[in-house]
Amino acid sequence: MSQPKLILYHANFSLCSQMVRVALFEKGLEFESVPMKLCDQYEEAENLSKNFLENINPTGVVPVLKIDNEIVRDSAYIIERLDELEGKNNINLWPAEEEAREKLRKWVYDTTITEGVPLGKSLGTAIPIFSLDLIETLVKKLSFKAIWNIFRKHPRRERKMTFILMYFFSIKNKAGPMAYKALVEAIIELENALREDGYLDGEFNHADINLMCCFYRMADVRLDPILMMPELPKINGYWIRLKNRPSFKKGILDFPDHEDALNKSFPDNINPHLNILKDKIKEQI
Repeated sequence: MSQPKLILYHANFSLCSQMVRVALFEKGLEFESVPMKLCDQYEEAENLSKNFLENINPTGVVPVLKIDNEIVRDSAYIIERLDELEGKNNINLWPAEEEAREKLRKWVYDTTITEGVPLGKSLGTAIPIFSLDLIETLVKKLSFKAIWNIFRKHPRRERKMTFILMYFFSIKNKAGPMAYKALVEAIIELENALREDGYLDGEFNHADINLMCCFYRMADVRLDPILMMPELPKINGYWIRLKNRPSFKKGILDFPDHEDALNKSFPDNINPHLNILKDKIKEQI
């Protein structure tokens, strides 16, 4: 049976786009790639175009997957739908039993950007806060015309106002402490939940995809020394196993973006929150 036609609207640096790309490569599904230049990073602001807002996603965010004529939004739901498709690889990202699915669903929604969950309240919503150094660097490079375009066209008020505040002021140094508690608690919970080898629930699944991408974002923003702390031995090995999967290269490393801006955002490869977070983890281990 042939697979349906898949078209992925995504952005290289987008955390949720990375998750969907990894899932596609894990399943061995062929897809057409439509990379988007997002409004907070590029003058083109392709996610605010009339065609994208009217025909692809009225909220102006990626990723979006088109399955034949069906449009699927939200990375968590996209990956759950992808798992129903038969690809070249014999892998299931979701278990069949409902009790196991509910357990996995908690991990999935705790490790992605979930609608209705305020920033800084879970691992998935804490990670973007530590990305603000980069996003602010990119926003400040935009023209006033681009910012005015965001103000007029972006359908998500909270994102619109965040980008405008970044452009005229600076919020990166104030936001970090909002996410300390969630990140520290999530890391310790994960260390306690992991097995000595293998993956979160034994077999590689959707939650491991999300954690792979969250951990890589921590590396991007120079927080990855946390993942190799001697106090977190199970996370140490888990991160190495995640990086060794072929989908890590195909879905993440093969889509580089903003290297110059990352280096500018973190001179000397130092994140100002790193030592504070490490101390908080040590206190609670």
